Amino acid sequence: MTTEDTEILLITNMTFIFIWTLLCFTQESVGQNVVVTQSAVKSVQLSQTVSIDCKVSRQVAHYSGSNYYLAWYHQKTGEAPKRLIDRTSYRYSGISSRLSGSGAGNGLDFTLTISGVQAEDSGVYYCQSYHSSNVWTFGGGTRLEFGRDVRPSLTVLPPSREELQQGKATLMCLANKGFPSDWSLSWKVDGSSSSSSSSWEESRSPGVLQEDGLYSWSSTLRLPADQWRKVGSVSCEATQGSQTPLSETLRRDQCSQS
Repeated sequence: MTTEDTEILLITNMTFIFIWTLLCFTQESVGQNVVVTQSAVKSVQLSQTVSIDCKVSRQVAHYSGSNYYLAWYHQKTGEAPKRLIDRTSYRYSGISSRLSGSGAGNGLDFTLTISGVQAEDSGVYYCQSYHSSNVWTFGGGTRLEFGRDVRPSLTVLPPSREELQQGKATLMCLANKGFPSDWSLSWKVDGSSSSSSSSWEESRSPGVLQEDGLYSWSSTLRLPADQWRKVGSVSCEATQGSQTPLSETLRRDQCSQS
């Protein structure tokens, strides 16, 4: 058995020993002062190409050239994880050439690319780093979601009369039935970003998956009631990288409780 065969066998054996104890459904995984970070979700349409990133806080053990001991796994619901790629870019036997692994060459940043995405590619993708002293750390996993681009509908709700009487004003923006999950909501007050005032507080909720496969989001804007009474209009804007932004505007003089 060659030295390379021994290394591969070691990785395989250690992987199956640790895989069930280290997998978790968070964005980060921490082990022996090593943090492996992955995006929680990646959205893609069938036949497109998608890249899944993996960032390691401490340099992964070096293998050869630009390759490091960074592996990728794919897990479908109810099934055991399947080995895809080892040592940054080496595909395991039987793995489709549509999948390829690469690294930035610094031992910290790695990418799994899937071209011509198919329905069988659904599931969660985990990266795993190996460091000296037998330190193995998994990322929290990136879930691959499928769908077509859908612009959500926006609704802006004004503050209630009861709240205004208490000296506060909370506006809510509801975005319903959009896809993918990474739509982002932001506020503008009289045409300026809500972040321009330190007394205004903005918060957002993550996308919630509905039964129809679309997502809903919400965002709130809080400001003192006296400032709300000086406002002409507020707008909620929804943006997503590949789609045209949309916005909904509420004029204060349209609110009977203002």
